[in-house]
Amino acid sequence: MTPIPVDWAAVHAAAAFRLAAPRQPISGRVGERLGSGTGSSLEFQEYRPYVPGDDLRHVDWAAYARSDSLNIRLYREEVAPRLDLLIDVSRSMAVSPEKAAAYGNAAALLACACARTGADVRIFSASPSDARSLVRAEDIEPLLVCEGATSVLEAPHLPLRRRSLRVVLSDFLFPHDADVLVPRLGRDGAWVALVQLTLPEEAEPRAIGGQRLVDVESRKGLDLVLDETAVRDYAARFNRLRSGLSRAVRRIGGRFAYLHAGLPVGDAARALAAAGVLEPA
Repeated sequence: MTPIPVDWAAVHAAAAFRLAAPRQPISGRVGERLGSGTGSSLEFQEYRPYVPGDDLRHVDWAAYARSDSLNIRLYREEVAPRLDLLIDVSRSMAVSPEKAAAYGNAAALLACACARTGADVRIFSASPSDARSLVRAEDIEPLLVCEGATSVLEAPHLPLRRRSLRVVLSDFLFPHDADVLVPRLGRDGAWVALVQLTLPEEAEPRAIGGQRLVDVESRKGLDLVLDETAVRDYAARFNRLRSGLSRAVRRIGGRFAYLHAGLPVGDAARALAAAGVLEPA
């Protein structure tokens, strides 16, 4: 199994971006962002009564002098987010050399952006039970083996971490209802970003007459006449799919970006930034 190669020179040249993570509190490990728990940062959060064993340095002695009541000052902990990066490694992501190259570079761009956050990053690819840690962006390349019959997004259960950030890269060309899939991806999460990548002809096919189409994942064939009417109907369905994903993720406060294979890496990075998935580092 050979991973899809990545043009790392182009990716690093275009990767002056980081994930546009939300500024509201999110949970995680000790780091740079403010979390929802309490800890030792300088931002005061609230009081609670003293209990034996509490750090006496956090007692509000001025309030004790006034009220004869011992209270502890609680401070908001400083945390880095937990980030779950889901990449679709089904066969449709490498249906052509052009799409495979675009997919590899898009995955690498997102890996760079995720690594820049300082987050605790896990990658879900072939199996929901086999999450891998990402420390450097290059850690993603061995996982870019698009030989699955289904996408990890089709798994009945995804062990995403509670209140993690979720970033998803797929063509979303599998049977699904966006109004069901997207809330499932966003369950217990602070933020979701969906990136859809397709070939231009997957979005806007040409009328080319009678054809036998073969599904690269199921291997099933279908005889079809691609005339103007069929193409128009397909384009309408694809646009409903894309708008459905965008609408569903924005409804939960997330972001949606569409990329088509063939975009130079720099243009893909700028498109992700324009969609609010990335921001200047």
